[in-house]
Amino acid sequence: MKRHYQKTPRVMFVVAIFLLLGLTTSSSRTRLAAQRAPVNKPDILVAVVSPTDSADSEGNMDAVVLIRNGKLRQPYPEYNVPAQRKFGSVYFAAGRKYRLTFGGGEVGTATLKSFSMGCNNVHAIAQLDHHGKIPAKLSALATNSASLGNKPTARRAPTDVERAASNLLVAQIYRTRGASPALLRSVVTTNLTATDLNGDGKFELIGSYTLETKSRARRDLLLIAEPAGAGFKPTLIEYQSYKLPPEGFESAINFVDQLDIDGDGIAEVFVVQHGFDAYGYSIYKQRGGRWRAVYSTSGDAC
Repeated sequence: MKRHYQKTPRVMFVVAIFLLLGLTTSSSRTRLAAQRAPVNKPDILVAVVSPTDSADSEGNMDAVVLIRNGKLRQPYPEYNVPAQRKFGSVYFAAGRKYRLTFGGGEVGTATLKSFSMGCNNVHAIAQLDHHGKIPAKLSALATNSASLGNKPTARRAPTDVERAASNLLVAQIYRTRGASPALLRSVVTTNLTATDLNGDGKFELIGSYTLETKSRARRDLLLIAEPAGAGFKPTLIEYQSYKLPPEGFESAINFVDQLDIDGDGIAEVFVVQHGFDAYGYSIYKQRGGRWRAVYSTSGDAC
């Protein structure tokens, strides 16, 4: 009996140690699991804003992409009116304010006034306040992010020298695709922008061009070119050759604006492409010195 009472405290002490170790290990595992668990960040919306001709500085707003934990996602499912209405009631609610960016930098704000349903799309009207920093007829981007576009804007009209260098490059591109000297004289520049996409102080050129024959054959070009020696070299050539349909709908691709949405120091390029009674948006990203489309969404499709 005496031996029994001498061993009991030791047994209890050993059990207590094991229990304490078990609790400590369990607590450590819980902390590690909490540290490893992914943190869901708020969704970031990037939208295209196109100023209207109204005298009260209004603009049309199209949702382009939701950035969810670093991934590019569609803002809402296609052909799902309830989901689109829900999106509009949240992201396009009257009074909600977005930061306006142009050329990769903040230039003002867009305050939502209303939204309506389009052709498989949600359109919003916003009051724009940018103090004339968005040139007439050009579009900008809007975001609910507090961090995107926190840098000076880097977009301007090209100089005469830049325009001449671009024209030489465009003529060479069309010539290598069979355009005759007579056709080259009919090339139209729909837009040409000088902009610094990677923050190195050297401006790239982004241009949209079209050529149309009497038989309504179209040849469209979207070009991104970077400085190379005394001129420029192409880093993106999106060339299309097609016949216009009887309705006249063309499918040219035009530059919208730029914004570094993944924080790698190189702005992504947003474009709009026209189509048959429709239009859509795409995002280009530079990879290995070349630009590639990494995302596309419908803008309006009747």
